[in-house]
Amino acid sequence: MTKREKIMNLEKHLKEGTYTYWVNKKTGTIHHVSADVGYDGKPKLFNSTTNLRYERSYFFRGDGVDRFLKNYDFICENPTNEFFVDVLANKKLKNEFTWGLKTNGRLGITKDEFFNKVKGEA
Repeated sequence: MTKREKIMNLEKHLKEGTYTYWVNKKTGTIHHVSADVGYDGKPKLFNSTTNLRYERSYFFRGDGVDRFLKNYDFICENPTNEFFVDVLANKKLKNEFTWGLKTNGRLGITKDEFFNKVKGEA
């Protein structure tokens, strides 16, 4: 991702005072992200997970925001209640993706199936 794409992504989805949902490209963990501007004028992010057994909170600022944009995909800004319950906060869906990969006769979902549901394509 080039610096220009990062800046465009930042301006488009991480406006000050907005709350958005993002998914980690590798793990499938969904984060509720709040964007703000730090004392130094650079963006800072506060994240909390929505689809893990225990909620975890993370802070990103400075170079961490660039790493965040590299490793996460934007999902949505204002989800419907059904989408939030069925996908964003669905711990069972995350577990099926993490532990129940479709191998050796296990019932689970593939990476493509998981990300299609998260992106709202299924």
